[in-house]
Amino acid sequence: MPPSQITGDCLIDISIGCNIHHLLPMFEFFKDIIILESSDLCVKELVKWKHRESESYDWTHAVSIMAELEGTSFNSTEMENALRRNISHILKCDFTKENITDPVVLPKADCVVSVVIFHAVSKDLDEYCRNLKKVSCMLKLGGHLLLFGLVKAKYYTVGESKFHFLTTDKMSIEDTVRNAGFVIEHVEVKESEMCNDTTYSERVCFIKALKKSHVFV
Repeated sequence: MPPSQITGDCLIDISIGCNIHHLLPMFEFFKDIIILESSDLCVKELVKWKHRESESYDWTHAVSIMAELEGTSFNSTEMENALRRNISHILKCDFTKENITDPVVLPKADCVVSVVIFHAVSKDLDEYCRNLKKVSCMLKLGGHLLLFGLVKAKYYTVGESKFHFLTTDKMSIEDTVRNAGFVIEHVEVKESEMCNDTTYSERVCFIKALKKSHVFV
């Protein structure tokens, strides 16, 4: 994550859940990181973590693993604090709006990272495409999309509640990315470990794509 040629001033992350581990390799490549969350609770939890509040989630174990995998000169505490410093905004987003951060208008980003969110907020493939186009509008031409998707996903659970994942195949995801104005540069698919009582998906898919054209939502 991300290769050294993907750099810039601004990165926008829009992913499912209040997670930070996928952003840890990125603080050296982007001066300004903006996190968008569809849940008020996730916004609240991430703000607590950023400000080191006593009841915030402890990411020490995940940060230590990531620091080891990256082989970075930063220790885990330095890595986590550097990410905190580079996060400028943690905002609520709403995919029912044309500008999902309305009334806030964000600067165009050099890179957007998205982990699984479209499978959770889209009821069908057409809505998945519309939602991806809304995110595409947040990118500069020549900017990159780093998309983590699910192949043949079915559901995820929170406590006793079960929520749907939009079921897609690899080709549908790739076609949707292209229709949102991107040229796909790299694709990886691997067997998923998310097949249990909490989450089900047959495979996970990673796509690196370059924005080549503007699209209309």
